[in-house]
Amino acid sequence: MKDNMVMYQSLIVVVMVDLVGLAIIGFITRSPISSTFEKTADAIVETFFMTKERNAGPSSLELIVVGDIGGLPFYPYYTRAQRKVAQTMAKWAKEHNLHGVINAGDNMYFTGVDNEYSFRFRRTFEEIYDDMALNVTWFTIAGNHDHFGNISAQIAYTNHSQKWYFPSLYYNMSYKLGNTTVDVLMIDTIQLCGNTANVKNARIWDILRQHPPLGPENKTLADQQWAWIDRTMQASTADYLFVVGHYPIYSVSSHGPTKCLVDNLNPLLKEYHASAYFSGHDHNLQHFTSKSNTGQDIHYVVSGAGSRSDYSDSHRNKNYGAAFRYRYPSSRFISNPFSQLGFSDGGFVYMSLTKAYANLTFITGADVQKYRLFIYPRNLTWLRKPR
Repeated sequence: MKDNMVMYQSLIVVVMVDLVGLAIIGFITRSPISSTFEKTADAIVETFFMTKERNAGPSSLELIVVGDIGGLPFYPYYTRAQRKVAQTMAKWAKEHNLHGVINAGDNMYFTGVDNEYSFRFRRTFEEIYDDMALNVTWFTIAGNHDHFGNISAQIAYTNHSQKWYFPSLYYNMSYKLGNTTVDVLMIDTIQLCGNTANVKNARIWDILRQHPPLGPENKTLADQQWAWIDRTMQASTADYLFVVGHYPIYSVSSHGPTKCLVDNLNPLLKEYHASAYFSGHDHNLQHFTSKSNTGQDIHYVVSGAGSRSDYSDSHRNKNYGAAFRYRYPSSRFISNPFSQLGFSDGGFVYMSLTKAYANLTFITGADVQKYRLFIYPRNLTWLRKPR
């Protein structure tokens, strides 16, 4: 018991030293921040996700998938990695005419926000992604750290931002690109599977006693969302069907796979032949594949390096039958606490979708292209059969 107490106290000291050091370096290396915003047509969801009859649209759909952008709960309220990722995202957005960002949760570290007027929205989000090229719709869901705070406040912030779009705990959207259709489900995996600590109004030291999700806090609400997911996926006849949640189904890193999603969500992805499942939670970029019930590939993409990185592959032998394809960072060393605090390059996933395929590129905050994968349209012949 005495040894455990000493180890616990040592951990607190190490974390506090890291945090103080990070704040000092953030002060030294900070760059000027603009707070001027200009509304653009792309920032209005109703005019972006529309049918061909209302807008023929571009020849490709350009999206960024990023997660775990939540910065820091103290000055400067962002990390070095987050700033680098934001700058590289803006560069790609300008070069490719970005249409939107899929934001996979953990928006405000470490314990969410208290209210919809929190200064954290400005310091951790608006002022970091202030380049006009990123002034597009950010389709947002919550992560486990967001659920430690006031989720209703993050939803309400939709009414105060020109790009933050979080209309409900879970929601769906559709896009028509010529004759090609895309359906996206944005789900709340914390409501479905539970949080990583059994606390309300969590404080920063609560992050030291986390555990894997142990089950939903409210089974009735979880069952309602499961029914909605099943119903919405079953109704989709889109060429591409994407599902986005915070917890990964598969991961080789610190948090590992999420058993709740392996057991409950993955069978739906296979039955309804989803194109891909996107997530965050583990702070890196990963790719897995498995087969749907019709034998076509389902892709599982982790994009959780928006503000920090995780080098761990501690769950590399627990893939539940999925084929592991790639991970960045790829070191097999134990996770570096300094990289988890933002002393890294971070990264994101850029997706360019056409009628023929979706091209996904894994990109670091230093603008290095590390990996590429292709997702092909679903088998519509099977989808149109009576079920």
